[in-house]
Amino acid sequence: MAASYSARERAYQALRSRILNLELKPNDCLNDKELAQQLGMSRTPIHEAVITLGLAKLVVVRPQSGTYVAPIDTEIVDMEQFSRFVLEKEMVLRAIPRMTDEAVRRYRENLQIYEFYLSSHDPDRKSRLFELDNAFHRIAFELNGMDAHFTWMQGLRHHIERVRVLSFIMNLDGCIVEEHRALADAMEAGDAAAAVQVLESHLTLYQKHLREMKAVYPHYFQAKT
Repeated sequence: MAASYSARERAYQALRSRILNLELKPNDCLNDKELAQQLGMSRTPIHEAVITLGLAKLVVVRPQSGTYVAPIDTEIVDMEQFSRFVLEKEMVLRAIPRMTDEAVRRYRENLQIYEFYLSSHDPDRKSRLFELDNAFHRIAFELNGMDAHFTWMQGLRHHIERVRVLSFIMNLDGCIVEEHRALADAMEAGDAAAAVQVLESHLTLYQKHLREMKAVYPHYFQAKT
């Protein structure tokens, strides 16, 4: 049983990662046999993982057609991002009294490295920027001793993560570092109202980019009826 669960979990995490990173793109057809060969495992854990991905609304079964990567649903995007804002706002407010010199240093170091990769020609530039973005937001959770909450939150974010990846692919991420800096400045200054205002602006930035994303990648998004 344990070995079966391990294989199923590995298959789920591998497929989820490929979907979120847009390696498996919205509306791509999923074939158990091909995926099993690619991941080096039997078809059973793949099939079970696909069922779990369906429950997470990352996979959709179309009768008499097949199983496909679910398109990005902007209604789910809004729900996921609103939930993130509510949780992260609380983390930021609780972290402000904990803004020691070490905490400020961590924020500044993250910003400096982010700026380096913005102008870098490193082949891993986009993935590093994505990682640094996550690392920046994780700091407030860590200052509160609630790092596990950030990991839990990330595990529930599916459709918005694909929007974030797409923003990096389309180079729509240019203002992220400025908003990160404004948030760090407000937290260092102990200005809770300014910090919340910056955070809300930052976490709703995706709304400005959705129209452009849909114009370039219309087939990635859920058609509304």
